[in-house]
Amino acid sequence: MRQVQTERLELVPVELRNARELWSVLQQPNLREFQDIPRVSIDEFERQVRARPRTLASGAVGRFEWLIRRRDTGGAIGWVSLRIHDRSRQHAELGYSLIASARRKGYASEALAALVDEAFAVSDLNELHACTIPENEASRRVLDRVGFDESRLLHGGALIRNRRVDIVLYVYTRARYLARMRERVVG
Repeated sequence: MRQVQTERLELVPVELRNARELWSVLQQPNLREFQDIPRVSIDEFERQVRARPRTLASGAVGRFEWLIRRRDTGGAIGWVSLRIHDRSRQHAELGYSLIASARRKGYASEALAALVDEAFAVSDLNELHACTIPENEASRRVLDRVGFDESRLLHGGALIRNRRVDIVLYVYTRARYLARMRERVVG
């Protein structure tokens, strides 16, 4: 995996050397309000990071994760992830979250757009999926801004705080990505 830079952010691949930094971010309040982030010890988290694949490329499977840092301060403000399952290698699921003080500043849209570009540029994925609960209006706006299309409502599609909740599935296709790249070249 490679580091990705945007105008204001750095997406830094999570490796053993910075796993503790991400683990600290994951302990921040309000991150578990709309998603089920497992609570694990730092030792278990480092074990999980060690077991992850190191290279995002065509045919890769597993969990790929980046720490989001502000370029001006170097401070960690959240994470983005890409999960490619071995049974369905044509699509991946994106995840993301920001600490409360970094929200409503456009960072989530900026980071997610960069991850969309990276995923399609270095892999052979056909679709990227993202899910959110219907009540998470901020996340829904981020997905809309980045260019995801709302696909469908999945009743009881996720477990949050040991409770089944509905989720909205969003999809971003390779065809949309390629059209956007053509527009950038022409525009």
